[in-house]
Amino acid sequence: MMLKDVSRRRSPPAGFNCGERIITSEDGVKSVVFHCNLRFPSDESTPASTNTAILKFNCREPSCGVLVQGEEAVTFSDEDYAVDPIFFDEGYSLAGMTGFKVWTGSRFLIEALAWPSSEVDCQRLMEIQNLLSNGARVIELGAGIGTVGTYLAAVGAQVLLTDLPTLVENAIDCNLSINAKITAADHNMCTYENDEIPSWMESHGCRIFNGWAASAALDWSIAVSDQLTKLQSESIDLIVASDVVFLVDMLNSLLDTVAILFESSSNNNPSFVLSFQRRDAGDGEESASFTTVNRIISIVEGRGWKLDCLAWRSVIVNKEKDGKVFQDESEVFIFEISP
Repeated sequence: MMLKDVSRRRSPPAGFNCGERIITSEDGVKSVVFHCNLRFPSDESTPASTNTAILKFNCREPSCGVLVQGEEAVTFSDEDYAVDPIFFDEGYSLAGMTGFKVWTGSRFLIEALAWPSSEVDCQRLMEIQNLLSNGARVIELGAGIGTVGTYLAAVGAQVLLTDLPTLVENAIDCNLSINAKITAADHNMCTYENDEIPSWMESHGCRIFNGWAASAALDWSIAVSDQLTKLQSESIDLIVASDVVFLVDMLNSLLDTVAILFESSSNNNPSFVLSFQRRDAGDGEESASFTTVNRIISIVEGRGWKLDCLAWRSVIVNKEKDGKVFQDESEVFIFEISP
């Protein structure tokens, strides 16, 4: 497998814009609203000027490595970071803490799956894009604040967004409600015909433009059968996740969960689409704690699964050495993993 096939190197699509702004609560606590635009209809030839619908997401902190030059970005001072009110919630962890902001891989996954580019997209990526816009049943693992899953719902998919209970309760449900209200206000942008909640969502889904979204708590360390219904587990066409496995322990837990979903939805032959940004630890491939690209490939192949790089992009990241911050080049990948 060629990781960085030049023909699959994807540039940011023209017309897709993101940004963020700070809001302050009545008690003086600052947070961030992240926003990104939708494209209707989903046609490459449609002028960018027709992109009028906006999705919005409440976040605890500014995004990390997401925004490009010219987009509205904000920063927090040390004083702006509030004491986490759910720090002592059961099941809260470092993984949960990082879920309250938007990361590089989320934007790239949205671009690759929802903004087609016939010039660079491989045949398999185009097949997935078509699947999503035609009502695919998707489960997102480690959804964080819900950016990716909500966006995929907006372009036509049926998405079950999952994460730790504290993220579902304090981020995902709130953001789904916000975007359901935006949908109701901008319903003239929608092209859907059926307004009945898909049965596999267990009657609590909400309309997000041309698709549906619902939430469910899913802790990878607990049996899937104790958290999802049988119908949910058996209905999946596609599994997605973005920037969720920077620690090795998270990677193994994630793939254990994916294995269960592969089996329960085997009649649908689902695959797993994962975005991953290379973040080199000080000890590189020898790191006992941090996930690397080669480690992902090794563990996936060790399970007897197949892995393909659907798209990739170079990104500039800030690094620190000897107390000095400098910029370096890294990559973010979109892998498809299949049994």
